[in-house]
Amino acid sequence: MKSKPNHMKSHLKYLLLLLTFILIASSCQKEEIEVEDELPPITQEGLNTFGCKIDGEVLVPKDGDPGFLSRGTKGLTAGNPHAGENPVESYFFIRALNAQDEGGDYVFLYIPELEVASEYELGNSTGSTTYENNSPNHAIVISYDGETTGKRYLSFEGGGSIVIDRYDTINTIISGTFEFDVIKESDPFSDTLSVTEGRFDINWSTLNEEE
Repeated sequence: MKSKPNHMKSHLKYLLLLLTFILIASSCQKEEIEVEDELPPITQEGLNTFGCKIDGEVLVPKDGDPGFLSRGTKGLTAGNPHAGENPVESYFFIRALNAQDEGGDYVFLYIPELEVASEYELGNSTGSTTYENNSPNHAIVISYDGETTGKRYLSFEGGGSIVIDRYDTINTIISGTFEFDVIKESDPFSDTLSVTEGRFDINWSTLNEEE
């Protein structure tokens, strides 16, 4: 009869240790997820970073495997204004996507005539990701949510802006922030997304050299 309480105490100690281990493991896993999903800081150093929230969910670029959803493998690409063989062209674009995780989203930003650091109001998106200079400032968001084709959302007049805080053609650095709403291409009257806390810090020379 005297050994029973000791047996119960040992069993209770084992359960407490097991519970403590589970709680620690769960806490570490949660911390890893939170760090992975953090937005990069707002900087102006050409660090080749990008991030935003789409309806509150963080998007940061992630490279993927070849052929993933046919969206390419590079998480972050950008067009370089006043560069290449035609220095007259002044367009600027950023393409950012999570090509690694299933259901990763996609954001495309486009300014056809970028001359100085300033605020650029977005207009009605043409839905095009080519770099024709007759397009307005616009943005495209594709929300995949595990689907192959994804749902396309387009910017509209008065829906938001891109703010260029640093435009340095000598050091090939462009940095800024953005916030805007987008409407679903196939159902513009009932389905919208909000893109908030957007930031980017691009050195277009080093970014385009990265493999």
